[in-house]
Amino acid sequence: MAVLDVIGVSSELVENFRKLASETLNIEEDRLSVAAIHTHAGPVLRVLDEPQDAGFNLSDYYARVAAGTASVAARRLEEVRLYSGVGSAGEVVVNRRNPESGPVDPRVHVVSFKQGSAYRVSLVNFTCHAVVLGHNNLQISADYPGALNRYVEMLTGGGSVFLNGTCGDINPLTPGTDLSRVYDRSVGTFEDVEWMGRIIACEAVKTAELSKPEEPNLRMSCSEVDAKVWKPLSLEEARRELEELKASEEPSAAYRRYMAEFKLRVLERLKDIEYLKLPVVALALSNDTALTLLPSEVLVEVGLRIKEGSPFRNTMVASYCNGYVGYIPVEKAYDEGGYETTFPTCIVERGTAEKLVEESLRLLSKLY
Repeated sequence: MAVLDVIGVSSELVENFRKLASETLNIEEDRLSVAAIHTHAGPVLRVLDEPQDAGFNLSDYYARVAAGTASVAARRLEEVRLYSGVGSAGEVVVNRRNPESGPVDPRVHVVSFKQGSAYRVSLVNFTCHAVVLGHNNLQISADYPGALNRYVEMLTGGGSVFLNGTCGDINPLTPGTDLSRVYDRSVGTFEDVEWMGRIIACEAVKTAELSKPEEPNLRMSCSEVDAKVWKPLSLEEARRELEELKASEEPSAAYRRYMAEFKLRVLERLKDIEYLKLPVVALALSNDTALTLLPSEVLVEVGLRIKEGSPFRNTMVASYCNGYVGYIPVEKAYDEGGYETTFPTCIVERGTAEKLVEESLRLLSKLY
């Protein structure tokens, strides 16, 4: 598995990575996964429908680098012991759809691989958008996951890998956050990046230090969920909306025109597509610890339901894995409305999130 410091991974990137890594590692393609940490401060990368420069293809570059890194790692395999634990850092996150009482996932999941008392690498799973830095930041950054990895490595002397959870509606709760404008991350600073990364890293290392060894028992299962595509308007309606906005001189027309262009591009791309296949992967590391990999941008309740229903003591759930199709809200969120449920940031019909939960639990039960 490879993890990239980018906003998301397109199906094209996943396909290229799997093809290259499969050839060098002699592993079946469907047993290889690639995930994104979902930093909004990363380099521009086509993940859904964005126009792409005809010159340098960044997705191809990342696929080659990830496959090459996996190949190097395969030549450096070492015998290690596995440790697993769960901590908590709920004080640094907020549900942006419902700041006062919306659910969050405070869990800091840590799986450590050690030789004796020496850490070789730690896998950390936490659920929060990597948006400490807002739209006003113009510097490339791995945001808080980058700081987290750096502090874990500093404290343990080993490597660190971060997997983001089902954080579609979860934002950082940094000192300058205004809950009345919780989506506005222009208040975020690089000092906040360090602050948040340091807090989660310290909790992760504390959890790792208190963890007990487990007997490795690796097994894996994967499948796909059929998601019906949601098209709330026709191509003709989208074209008409765009033409009307092009003629408008209202101050708000520029943003609305951008969204109308976005809608049109998505509808054109999906005009002959009725269903999308969403990959689900379950990986058991031991009889107590498992990892579920979900695609795209999933709301927090999905991860919470999987963890609550899983037979494993420590169940990590990662999203932004093996493809990106936009937001995948839970059923009730469609009725509540909001950014995450609005076309074209959401292009799947109701019930898709519930299918992901059901299939994840089926695979986990099968492995257990």
